[in-house]
Amino acid sequence: MAQYFKNFRKEFLEITHAAGYEHPCQFTMDDVQVNVDDDELHRTLRSSYGYNKNPVPFGNMQELYDCEYLGGNISQKVSV
Repeated sequence: MAQYFKNFRKEFLEITHAAGYEHPCQFTMDDVQVNVDDDELHRTLRSSYGYNKNPVPFGNMQELYDCEYLGGNISQKVSV
């Protein structure tokens, strides 16, 4: 099961980069289409689920790496 998720993550990042994004959080509800039925073969996530997700602030991967809340700065001492 762990190998499945490792491969899924890799493939999802490849799709993200192929779509012109650096991180999956940059996808919008209009970027992804789902198959719903025979009459209307595909619709966007926005039209399928009836809402639009709030944009996620994203600058670049280095900002995520440097974020103290995500564990990127493990060399910094945490004061208690």
